[in-house]
Amino acid sequence: MSEEHEDAVLYHAMWGHAQEAFAMLTVDDFSPGDRRELAAIVERGYLDGQLNPAWVKDEAIRLGRPAMNYVVGVTTAGFTGGVGYYAGKVREHSIRRYAHAALTRGLQKVTSGYDTYAAIDETMNELHAMPSPATSDDDTWTLDDIMGLQVSESAYTLPDLLRRNERLVLTGSEGGGKSVFIYQMLTGAAFGVDTFTQERCEPQRVLFLDVENNAFQAKANLDKIVPTLTEIAEPGFKPEWRSMKRRVVNLMATSDKADVIRRITHYSPDILYMGTAYKLTDAGDDAQAHRAVRAIQSTVDRIREELDCTVIVEHHAGHGFNNDRNAMRPEGSSYWLRWPDFGYGMQKLNAESGRLMRLVPWRGDRATDRKFPVAMASSGVFPWRPVHADEWQARFSQKYDK
Repeated sequence: MSEEHEDAVLYHAMWGHAQEAFAMLTVDDFSPGDRRELAAIVERGYLDGQLNPAWVKDEAIRLGRPAMNYVVGVTTAGFTGGVGYYAGKVREHSIRRYAHAALTRGLQKVTSGYDTYAAIDETMNELHAMPSPATSDDDTWTLDDIMGLQVSESAYTLPDLLRRNERLVLTGSEGGGKSVFIYQMLTGAAFGVDTFTQERCEPQRVLFLDVENNAFQAKANLDKIVPTLTEIAEPGFKPEWRSMKRRVVNLMATSDKADVIRRITHYSPDILYMGTAYKLTDAGDDAQAHRAVRAIQSTVDRIREELDCTVIVEHHAGHGFNNDRNAMRPEGSSYWLRWPDFGYGMQKLNAESGRLMRLVPWRGDRATDRKFPVAMASSGVFPWRPVHADEWQARFSQKYDK
């Protein structure tokens, strides 16, 4: 019956209904052999503005396929039903055929000893990549569609800094204080405390994938933060704060990537920290740098698609680029530069007392309403306090803005 439906679509397409037919179908939706070959001729004639039954016959003769008796049979068949009905049936059968083939390949991989996680991931990618019509109007927006959208801003997860589904990549040199800074902000978010202002805010569900610091190093960071947060937060408040025990990760390996995504989506954080970036993959040399970055980025974007969460990735700064006098851009692949919504580096400055870290933007912010401080100073209630533009201008600008 499916072959009859395909013939009916081709008949109607040749007799004036090609636009309707190819708005719903692609050539690959037709069965391999004569029907797919005829569909290719009909589609090409439609796109070139030459389509009519006589032209189709001439093309079939020129190419030597499909069989002429088949072409003549379709041209003169006289199907009476609507092209939309027949095309819908063809599409339904095509999807079933495609899914069956993809799932069969996946089952063969699993039963042959292929890595199970890799088989699942590759099969899912095949199903997500199921072909869709190339000339359909359904994959475009009209002006009325766009103007009619109701725009609502996502909620902040870190007040005035980051909203849900946004990405921050934070760079800096080793030992510069990035980890303490991140632990301070995110643990404060879990307690419902803005550690820049000490004001209470909506508590967030926080998850760390910290592949740099072990549990004792994390405790050393938290010892500087948690006692003060406990005093500020509601009495007896228990934050939803977790840190994954797993510290060896290679997101370039399909099984690791699938496992990390599964565990993170199970916990469903509002804010996710991942880092340090170079330890999230097993890239052995510079030749793998682009692939390593894409593995991290695709993992993060898959998680954001599932959870709509804020993601902060910690990375080491490089050793300087053209027009990058502060050398705060991420080391390795240039793929880092285009991806995040916000990119900042913590640049260590020689302060007269305490520690001072300049917060240097190494890419333009994708939103202009944020209040990232100019610098962070190691004096105040928490390990780091913000230095905003007015204080910077009054106290530090003359020395450091050169």
